[in-house]
Amino acid sequence: MFLSTLGIKQWCCLKWVRSRGESPEKTERARVRSEERDFLKTFHLDLPKVPSHYCRSFSSKMYLEPVFKSLSHLHTKYKRSCAEHGIQSLSRQVFTNIFNDLNLSFFHPKKPKCDTCCSFKAGNIEAATWEEHCLKKDTARAMKQKDKDEAGGKTLVACMDLQWLLLCPKLQASTLYYKTNISVHNFTIFDMSSQDATNYLWHEGEAGLFANEFASCIVHFLEANPSYEEYILWSDGCGYQNRNLLLSNALLKFVTEKQNIVTQKYLERGHTQMECDSVHSVIERKLTDREICVPAEYAAVFRGARSNPRPYHVRYVDHSFFTDFSQVTICKSIRPGKKAGDPTVHDCLLN
Repeated sequence: MFLSTLGIKQWCCLKWVRSRGESPEKTERARVRSEERDFLKTFHLDLPKVPSHYCRSFSSKMYLEPVFKSLSHLHTKYKRSCAEHGIQSLSRQVFTNIFNDLNLSFFHPKKPKCDTCCSFKAGNIEAATWEEHCLKKDTARAMKQKDKDEAGGKTLVACMDLQWLLLCPKLQASTLYYKTNISVHNFTIFDMSSQDATNYLWHEGEAGLFANEFASCIVHFLEANPSYEEYILWSDGCGYQNRNLLLSNALLKFVTEKQNIVTQKYLERGHTQMECDSVHSVIERKLTDREICVPAEYAAVFRGARSNPRPYHVRYVDHSFFTDFSQVTICKSIRPGKKAGDPTVHDCLLN
């Protein structure tokens, strides 16, 4: 009757009664327990995270850098850290609960599955929408294969993409897992005719991941191949990387000065596998168990990753390499519509 009158649970009442008779030892243990949990939360929050480009940009989760293989691996590092700081480590269950409460996850470099195909499989979209999506996918792939078959002569056909996150230093020393690493970026442009790959390599101390960086790499690649009259560039539809006003103006400036033709073509979202992905795969295999102390060491690994038909070209660049194309205003907008509901830049090809 007492519990029902106050609308409380039995465990709550029992806890109040027991707390009145708690000994000083129990109070001290509760304080220590609180310190242990605070240390665990700090341990989780201090772990280096992956930039949003390399994971789901619209996800609220925070992704750990790809230096931890599993929760067991991470828990082992946590226990070592506790021993170094003289803190009693908490159980694996408590460790996992706090890890989940902080909305953390592991970053696993891989090609994500197509959202549209997964939604159709789960019955969340209509068959007509999925069939249209598949038609676009097949049309884009057929067009890319046609361009690839016809490449050569006066036409250069290339695909391009940014490799997954690289970290520096990349060592096996356990203490480095808790230090902030430098992000290293590799933008690859692959010539489908000659099978040559050019890797533009830089670290975050020299530049970031903005439209200017990618536009500078693309224009430099085109200028390094001046014997062609037409260039066809295949890529995914990443807005700030391949489909934006700044890059369009940079390419317009190039074709105006060189009197050439540049055509941008995009694969269907979710199905953006390209030949340049093989370059990244070869590089990642070469980096397995390889220790990297400074960013420049990545360049040596890239050059030695392939020998046939030729080694990869590597451009290890600094901040002086990048051009500011924001002042180029040949084109005011690349969006085909202005009102809500009108087509956007993701609904068209840019020539």
